[in-house]
Amino acid sequence: MTGRGWKLPFKLLGIPLSLDPSFALVLPLFAWLIASQVPAYAELLATVGLEVDGAALARGITPYVLGLTAALGLFTSVVIHELGHALTARLYGVQTRGITLWFLGGVAQLEDMPRQRGAEAVVAIVGPITSGALGVLLGTLLGNVTMGSSATFVVAYLAITNVALAIFNLLPALPLDGGRVLRSLLALALPRERATAIAGGVSQVLAIGLGVYGFLSLNLLLMAVAFFVYNAGRAEVQVESMRRAFEGRRVREFMSPDPITIDVGMPIDRFRALKAWKTHPCYPIVGSDERLVGVARIADAEAADDDAPLSSLLRDAETVRSDDEMEVAVRQLASSELGRLVVLDRESRVVGILAKTDVVRALEAVR
Repeated sequence: MTGRGWKLPFKLLGIPLSLDPSFALVLPLFAWLIASQVPAYAELLATVGLEVDGAALARGITPYVLGLTAALGLFTSVVIHELGHALTARLYGVQTRGITLWFLGGVAQLEDMPRQRGAEAVVAIVGPITSGALGVLLGTLLGNVTMGSSATFVVAYLAITNVALAIFNLLPALPLDGGRVLRSLLALALPRERATAIAGGVSQVLAIGLGVYGFLSLNLLLMAVAFFVYNAGRAEVQVESMRRAFEGRRVREFMSPDPITIDVGMPIDRFRALKAWKTHPCYPIVGSDERLVGVARIADAEAADDDAPLSSLLRDAETVRSDDEMEVAVRQLASSELGRLVVLDRESRVVGILAKTDVVRALEAVR
């Protein structure tokens, strides 16, 4: 996840909620898949004693309304799952930058993972517990409240899906919750880097197994999950390796110092002309007091009118302090939309830029 997408105009318990662009594809896809399986789901519910009129639910637009309702309920369940992680991390003093819904579910973007021994396992296991508890609660509701066929179908679907979500997330594969529990438990006896390497190896084996099964069963979604788990597991190992390499080091040691800054009053045509002699995609914009007011992209300037003020192109800058720990900056950079952090001193003056290329060079230098 890169931080792209649409931020919703509200927060949940103080946590921002965003929709990745892939959500615009997956929501109608899931709604259609559920709608197309309404008769099959009705037969499945009958086997556990829940009678619904499958023929009536399959008429007209009813299955599509049910599919959309169930899909929205599914992603709401995912948000509740991620809130479980976020609120537990908060108990350890770790805040959450936001929760993002995307193609394969959702992710709570923690500022860091709690470093107390075993804390990662606690934060991770709360997610499946939350989903399982929600599934049991919905199942209890089915057994004690009389509902029509449509409501029974949606509630039963969400009850079953939440239990399945809890079980799936317990697989010992990074970055799934089970993989984080495995790494945390291994780290009780091993160095964290070694624990991550072992958990990453287990993740890759499981991902290959899921991928083969998905291929043989022609399950494209399962194949996509396997691909994600395989690559995410490798990424976790690389991130941990970086963390160890940068441990105790500061941003000022690796940033590109004295970057070009642009006065907020510069005409747009002159700002646009920077492209002819510099290849930077964006520049820090400063006010009359030389303090940062935002960043502006050359690409945005190319689409703007010449008489528009440069201030109309301003975006919020992604910043880091020069005395911040490098490993914290690397995590922030990984989710950066622009791939560049503006480095500030204690007076909020621009003193450097930290880009992904700086991290690559720094990693080569410290190894």
